Amino acid sequence: MADVTQKIKNSLLTALQQVEHDLSMAKYKTKEKLHLLDPITIMPYYGFGNDTYVYVKGRVLENEKLKKPKDEDSTLTHLVNTYKRYESDEIPGIKLTATFAGQKIELQTDEEGFFEVEFRTDAPFDYSSTGYKIKLTLQEQKTAEDRTEAEAHVFVPGEDAEFGIISDIDDTVLVSKIAHFLERLKLMLTKNATERSPFSGIAGFLRALCRGSDNSRKNPLFFVSGSEWNLYDLLISFFRSHNIPEGPLFLRDKGISLNEGYLETSGQAYKRDRIRHILDTYPSIQFICIGDSGQHDPEIYQQVAQEYPGRILGIYIRDVTPNKRDNEVQTIAEQVKAQGVEMKLVEETYSAAKHAVTMGWINEDQLEDVKQACEKDEQQEH
Repeated sequence: MADVTQKIKNSLLTALQQVEHDLSMAKYKTKEKLHLLDPITIMPYYGFGNDTYVYVKGRVLENEKLKKPKDEDSTLTHLVNTYKRYESDEIPGIKLTATFAGQKIELQTDEEGFFEVEFRTDAPFDYSSTGYKIKLTLQEQKTAEDRTEAEAHVFVPGEDAEFGIISDIDDTVLVSKIAHFLERLKLMLTKNATERSPFSGIAGFLRALCRGSDNSRKNPLFFVSGSEWNLYDLLISFFRSHNIPEGPLFLRDKGISLNEGYLETSGQAYKRDRIRHILDTYPSIQFICIGDSGQHDPEIYQQVAQEYPGRILGIYIRDVTPNKRDNEVQTIAEQVKAQGVEMKLVEETYSAAKHAVTMGWINEDQLEDVKQACEKDEQQEH
């Protein structure tokens, strides 16, 4: 019976995927035929790599001309920008080339306008001569005003990295109210990047972790989130406006997707896969993981710790669901501790920072900086 039910679900999902694809293609072909396409542009996302491997993802879209967020933006301006983000007009099936370190790779966007490219080499890349940028070039134009070239920046950790950091975004760094639909919707519709609130002290804590125990390192930071790629520009603006360290983002396509036979809604499988990608790319680096209790970060990090013994130094879970998931998270923490990994459930950032000092990941001077950052953020909230 279970097999029959699953087959029905798979058939329904496949049909939904086809409908989504057909509608998207019909919209694009109609606009192209009637010459209604806006100028198109390449949107590269932050790439990353190591000595012999480089990866970058991006998207080709009509230029929606999103305005850079400002403190004085009206609610209407923000609503218009939000609409444009979620109604982005992707360009499927367009060809482009990616060039890096003497290699040129031909690409074609998928039905949602996305592309991915990987560069591999047997001999280590010489970044001092290649630089840290991948050149992207469209091989065809749709309008006379298309932006046919772009550069993707590649992040490569330095040799002095003590550890890396993998962090969720929603309700971990950015107050998002994921567990409360109406409150989350209100935040999305009425607040721009400069107006959205970070959790108190989180920017200071991430800065401290990136600088490491002697306050001079450049430890790599990666953001893995269930948020959609449509929010990429908003998140980058948010990080910059709140002095949050930047790093490669791993976000999710908002479309319907089939993963292991199930409709993905929470992004759990997606987040696990992207964390695996990071760990596989940097096999010599251990990581500190940061998430929240609102969804399934404890379970995701637990599974990763099991799959990669010795690779996870510690896990911090922000308690955004007091009295609802505490027992579950504590049970997971006990199971993870048996594997030699400590998972701390914390109500606020300063507690996590104090623990990081005891572990030797940051120092006392940095702890004082985090404390001041917490106090500053709390004052701004009030």
